[in-house]
Amino acid sequence: MKSKILLTAVETIFFTILLYLLVVNYNAHTTTQFSISPDNSYIVLNTFFVIFGIYLIGVFSGFVYSVVLGMRYRDQIEFYARKTEKLSQQNEIDSDDKEALQRKIASLEIALNNALKNKE
Repeated sequence: MKSKILLTAVETIFFTILLYLLVVNYNAHTTTQFSISPDNSYIVLNTFFVIFGIYLIGVFSGFVYSVVLGMRYRDQIEFYARKTEKLSQQNEIDSDDKEALQRKIASLEIALNNALKNKE
């Protein structure tokens, strides 16, 4: 539980820093140069769009990662749910068998006591 709270706090701090950087860079009109070919030609972008693009790539990557993990863990959860259900059914059967045997033993004890009383 504490790790979830810590993770949420860290995510909130990072998101706040990202928003701050986006606003500052959008208003400052700062630019970033990227080399796109070996002949030293550059593409110039507003830093706002670079940071926002990196953020979107991170969000998309996190979403895909969580979907993949979710599918993997969903199969494991379903497997353990079936296993638990089988075990609980087996426990119920074993419990019913145990109760039936206890009733049979009790009735045999009564019959034995009656037979011993009649013999005397």
